[in-house]
Amino acid sequence: MARRDKARGKGHKPGVQPRVKGLPWRPAAVLAAGLLAYANGLFGVFLFDDFGSIVRNPTIRSASLALAPPADTAVAGRPLVNLSFATNYAFGGLDVFGFHVVNLALHLACGLLLFGLVRRTIARIAPARASLADDVAFAAAVVWVVHPLTSEVVQYLTQRTESLMAVCYLTTMYASVRALESRRAGLWELGAIAACLAGMASKETMVTAPLMVVLYDRVFVFDSIGQALRTRWRLYACLAATWLPLAWLVWGNGQTLSAGFASAHASTWTYLLNQPVMLTRYLRLALWPTSLVLYYGWPPALTIGVVWPYALLVLALVAATIVAFVRWPRLGFLAVFALAVLAPTSSVLPIATEVGAERRMYLPLAALATLAALGGAWLCRRLLESADDRRVGRALAASALVAAVPLALLTAARNREYSSPLTMARTVLARWPSPNAHELVGTELAAAGQHLEAIEQLREAAPDYPPARYFLGSELVAAGQADAAIVELQTLIRDEPNLPVVPSARLLLARAFAAKSQWPQAADELRLVLAARPSSAEAHGLLADVLAAEQSFDEAVPHYRMIVAANPGDGNAWTGLGVALVALGKPADALAAFRGAVTADPRNGHFRQNLARALLAQATVAEAVDQARQAIALDPNDPGAHEVLGRALAAQGRIDEARQELLRALQIDASYAPAADALRALPVR
Repeated sequence: MARRDKARGKGHKPGVQPRVKGLPWRPAAVLAAGLLAYANGLFGVFLFDDFGSIVRNPTIRSASLALAPPADTAVAGRPLVNLSFATNYAFGGLDVFGFHVVNLALHLACGLLLFGLVRRTIARIAPARASLADDVAFAAAVVWVVHPLTSEVVQYLTQRTESLMAVCYLTTMYASVRALESRRAGLWELGAIAACLAGMASKETMVTAPLMVVLYDRVFVFDSIGQALRTRWRLYACLAATWLPLAWLVWGNGQTLSAGFASAHASTWTYLLNQPVMLTRYLRLALWPTSLVLYYGWPPALTIGVVWPYALLVLALVAATIVAFVRWPRLGFLAVFALAVLAPTSSVLPIATEVGAERRMYLPLAALATLAALGGAWLCRRLLESADDRRVGRALAASALVAAVPLALLTAARNREYSSPLTMARTVLARWPSPNAHELVGTELAAAGQHLEAIEQLREAAPDYPPARYFLGSELVAAGQADAAIVELQTLIRDEPNLPVVPSARLLLARAFAAKSQWPQAADELRLVLAARPSSAEAHGLLADVLAAEQSFDEAVPHYRMIVAANPGDGNAWTGLGVALVALGKPADALAAFRGAVTADPRNGHFRQNLARALLAQATVAEAVDQARQAIALDPNDPGAHEVLGRALAAQGRIDEARQELLRALQIDASYAPAADALRALPVR
């Protein structure tokens, strides 16, 4: 215990806790600033990955599945985030406001944790400056909480992965610090371990947290790494143990589709060459946060000749960080922290689907904001030479509030760009043109019904972004341009055979072939779809229709039966089955199928017509008359309904009534041949 007290005493008397006076207004001001900056974004919309992570995510609708997020989504391998979405859904369904409230609450919690961590750290290393610590912590927190570079994590709901991880990261460090000075050290250490474990279940970037706790202790608490290890080895071991569940989550549920497709091909070298460019941009945005970009797309091929100025700047910053850490370790720690948090995503581990992301600066920006606050305190002291800490602190706090105003206004303006997916997609294209950006705009134009413009954007994207060919093919099929669609879809399947979307592309290709009545080619594609997705109702249904069009009714029937077994409410499938059974000479079975169609959709007049014809074929004339009359009631202007009623009435010997119905059918459509044929077949009176 004596050793522990000695360790605690670095910078202040053993057992003395940092000063706690003067707290209330500063945290309240941090919260108020964050609320004001993001108030106009609370009624945003679901965007892009939100549809896979939230809207179409079945696991958030079930308590038993909430910790088992679906693969190939942004929440795969991140069960705690998925659980938070499930909690949102349990209380408010898909009300987007509730999701935004939680995202903002997490951001504000990060702001308060940053305030507390900075404040306690300064009070620990300089107890005599405890009053100034409050204002330095306030300046760092208030600037960070309103900074536009944090807006993606707040406004883009899927990026709760980042904010929840950040809450856990900062809580881990804060609880670790509190354990050094509290009489309940064990509870605080348990809190740190629990937070670290939760962070590992939120996002992989949490991997550096145990190392940062050790480094923090070495810089701010202990005289050597050896002393730190001897004193807190149990805590460090438990924190390191949280790497095991992280490894299990990554191994079993790795992030293969962080940008929607797994076809990106970027070598480690290509990705690494791009990172100096991205890191330079992040730094620029931290200092001058305008023209923010939500999605930077795939790593483009770059050469050393293009990259070297950026690489030189990054190397200079790394060298400066090393020098600062050696000479002024307490300041250097902040730079090391920023680089350590960025390292997993901005170095040699390629994220092929996303060369850069501004959300990666979320926690590093907190370290930079703290450096800026310390620099501001130094400048205020130089300008106010004879002032005491209180005056310096007031000047620093006032300066931070002044700086926060334009930052908050920029954040509010950025929030408005999240008003719709199309608006956001257009900002991406305008600020960071790339094939990915053209595809993003194209898909959103298609969703907005602007199909010609969508095709133009998708054509621009397709040569360098293969997944765009899928959406382009879909638009071309819908536009009736089957030949062009076939070319695009076949190119996609040939060039990217391992894309998860290939079975869907084959389904579209089959539709294009069917539109050209190329039934064998359509059937071949559909069989390949079913080889990959045996339970695809859409593929079974289309293959059944294609086989029926080929007159292969015996092959079509099993597919129709599979559809109606899986979905008894599919009236069209029941109808297709009935038609096929009629063609196979099985009228009794066909009658049962047509009854199934009417049961599935009693308000469909065509289904009742088909049932009436089947009843008539089975000589169940009275019921045929009843079904035909119901068909007419549903659609009085359908000549087929009057024609089948006429035939049924004729079968009952009610010739005059039959003639009247058949004439009515011809009045509606003079060219309706079945009615004319039935009229000629009536006995002459």
